[in-house]
Amino acid sequence: MRAAIAGLGAIALLTAAGCLYEPPGHLPSSVRILYSKSTTDSLGAKTDVYFLVARSGNELRLTGEPGVDTQPTFAPSSLRVYYTRELDGRAEIWSMEFDGSDERAAIADQTADARAPTIAPDESRIAYTRVAGGRSEIWTAATDGSDARVLLEGSGWSQPAWAPDGRRLVAVGVRDGVERLHVVDAGGGDPRALAPGGPAPQADPAWSPDGSRIVFRLGSGAGADIAVMEVASGSITRLTDNDVAEGGPSWSPAGDRIVFVRTSRGKGNLYLMDADGSDVDDLTSSEEAEAADPEWL
Repeated sequence: MRAAIAGLGAIALLTAAGCLYEPPGHLPSSVRILYSKSTTDSLGAKTDVYFLVARSGNELRLTGEPGVDTQPTFAPSSLRVYYTRELDGRAEIWSMEFDGSDERAAIADQTADARAPTIAPDESRIAYTRVAGGRSEIWTAATDGSDARVLLEGSGWSQPAWAPDGRRLVAVGVRDGVERLHVVDAGGGDPRALAPGGPAPQADPAWSPDGSRIVFRLGSGAGADIAVMEVASGSITRLTDNDVAEGGPSWSPAGDRIVFVRTSRGKGNLYLMDADGSDVDDLTSSEEAEAADPEWL
């Protein structure tokens, strides 16, 4: 989901009950990010889903129950957040109202783990990574978990993302031991590798709002950078080139900026840049917490 959210300004008022961080003063008020954050306090380590309004510095923790909550995504029409919850050795997909209320399991398969939800643009279905018996596949289901069916079967599939037109998905598939971006029709069929050449893995894909480009992580470890791929041609442009790990990119609704995670000295923080890789800004600068999985609303 990479669309502007009608009525989000009213939702942002909820963050008055949240906590504050120190925002860069030059950020526009339209920077609103859903993400996961890991913290440690007297009770131990925990990872929850947060909503951040950058210019005001308001931040609202949306989850707080036991478990590790990551990979949030937003369904704008229903105003629900879907995310991965790991608890007692199992991973399920849960959903909640945007204020954190009405939490409930959406995909709770007793025979498999479910991770990395992505919502169809019409919000009729959810795609996710299903892991069981050494197989990692892409499945889709109705948003209440019914009518589950396999889309990409076998092994080595992960990180689905629905195209803005709802007709295709991109997913990460392992081929010849290397992660590659593939597209597949939403109704099924054979996947197509977008850019099969090169040794560097490709992961963390996100469609541009117009569906013409995909931003993604290129490489792994400290050599991982943010890159953009033209869907039609498969041509790749590297946007960052640093000796730190970068990943988890997401487009702004206008398609002119990108939020991503940069990990330095073992801690991940959120950064913004223009869609061509210029004008990089720090969005968070915590030395205690670790941010991940941003989605721009």
